[in-house]
Amino acid sequence: MIALVGCLLRLAWGLWAARSTPEDWQINGDQYSYWFFGNEIARGHGYVSYITGKATSYYPIGYPLVLSVVYWLGLHTPLPGSQAQLTAMLHVLLSTASIALVYFIARRAFNHRVAIIAAALVAFYPSLVIGVATYSVETTFIFSALLCVAILMDHDWSTGPMSRKRLLWFGVAMGASLLIRPFSLPVFIGLGIAALCAGAGWRSALRHLGWASITVLLVLTPLTVRNAVVFGKFIPISTNLGDGMCMSRFPGSDGGFSWANHAWCADPGLPEEIRNPANTKAALHFIYDHPGEELRQIPKRFVLMMHQDHGTLAEALGNGSDLTLPSGLRRAVDITTDGYYHFTWIVALPGLALLFAGWRRNRRTGPRCAIIAITLLGLQIIPLTSWGNPRFHTPMLPFIAIVTAVSIAWVLDRRWPQTTEVTDIEQAAPSDQLTASDL
Repeated sequence: MIALVGCLLRLAWGLWAARSTPEDWQINGDQYSYWFFGNEIARGHGYVSYITGKATSYYPIGYPLVLSVVYWLGLHTPLPGSQAQLTAMLHVLLSTASIALVYFIARRAFNHRVAIIAAALVAFYPSLVIGVATYSVETTFIFSALLCVAILMDHDWSTGPMSRKRLLWFGVAMGASLLIRPFSLPVFIGLGIAALCAGAGWRSALRHLGWASITVLLVLTPLTVRNAVVFGKFIPISTNLGDGMCMSRFPGSDGGFSWANHAWCADPGLPEEIRNPANTKAALHFIYDHPGEELRQIPKRFVLMMHQDHGTLAEALGNGSDLTLPSGLRRAVDITTDGYYHFTWIVALPGLALLFAGWRRNRRTGPRCAIIAITLLGLQIIPLTSWGNPRFHTPMLPFIAIVTAVSIAWVLDRRWPQTTEVTDIEQAAPSDQLTASDL
């Protein structure tokens, strides 16, 4: 019922708000880029830059490829709807599936009470609902990251190492997620930590990572070969790492967005395959030469990333549509969105402490706690290496919801204790179920 209500909310918003496609890359930024590349690939024009007219690999190709499949179906089948509506329906499906994945992950790690609270928090999360009407990568990336975590959660770590088959399938999902956005890398690290927490030892943990790496590399190989042919360079994912690292690194920076054309970056006129490693080196040199400035900028990036959550509404209504909300209603939506967001991450703080306690204390469920904790912290840390943007915290929201649910369930367990249950999902021994109070 929670997933159904969450789906209906997203469907209603998507049908109302998804009216037009992005108009200009300077106005709509990344949204225009994803829509343009997805549309061009669907029409058989390839992955070509709208600025230079030449082949590009500036953005990770995963999300444009997903969009291109939907747009191709819209072009060549009787599938109804405009590209705006097709994009919104894709996001409705993925966002609803993410609700179910959050429930599955939380139930495998804890119990039904934590899982149902976490699913409800995600189902009604304002920015996650509003995000289905954008062309941003977050909705698709969240689904891919949750799927990777769910594959690891489904293993009973008390029985020993994961099977090679599961590790290979995890690698497929991990590779696809990296092609959508490399921010999912912490899930891969979580696999190794989980193996150690299960008492497998370093050799076994490395074997886990090694088997998963095989299919990760296989998934990345086609794009890497394409980029080697086109650019003559080893580019496994994209060429925007250098710009992302360099743009905010200059003396006096506020840690936010800045075009990578200042004196501390490489010549912006260089081809992207050359500019990318040059800007990466420039950023690393800046950190080495100005450690104090770097330390001052990290808190600035953190504040810029975490201080508000209402920017998704502007993205949803800013794609060339004439849709507007009355000023009073829009202010109320912004306040509600920010309030919901600040409530969840604040309440999640004690839950995170409980998660680490469970990580150390219980070998049966500790690996699952470790996977959630490592993923959440990794999604927090990675953006701090580039520049501060509120959109960078969006992938954290489902994991924040899970940890928030741990805090809420801990309080509820004090008033209405639960009996330890055996779930129909895992058919595990009673001790495999962990309540918040156990943590």
